[in-house]
Amino acid sequence: MIEPGDLDVGRAWATASLRIASDQLSTEAISERLGLRPTSTRSAEGEPAFSVWVRASGLEPSASIEDHLYILIEELRDHSRALVELCECSTVEVWLSFSAAAGSRRPSVVDHGALAELGQMGIDLVLDPYPAEGRPLRAG
Repeated sequence: MIEPGDLDVGRAWATASLRIASDQLSTEAISERLGLRPTSTRSAEGEPAFSVWVRASGLEPSASIEDHLYILIEELRDHSRALVELCECSTVEVWLSFSAAAGSRRPSVVDHGALAELGQMGIDLVLDPYPAEGRPLRAG
């Protein structure tokens, strides 16, 4: 998880994480099914109550968004059958959180192979952009 002090304002940063939210399974049950330990977990009470299991890429925020995604996919490959099964009873997503450097115009490209691999596992991709200092997010 990125702490605000870990980021240099105006510099590019990125993270990627697998997030599994379930109103049927505990975080312990998700870990057991996947055979992986989470980076973090949380539970929400209420209607419906649910658990959230998170596994981060483990790379530094200074690594490229592509590197975060590819290292996470590489780790998930051996667990694809369990992920497909988890998709039947949980929300399974890869979150890409990122901010471009101030003034940067460098695009990030997620190649079709990575998208296809996520799709075969039943995993949705969530893009979570943050503005660089002084640059508002634009819709469209």
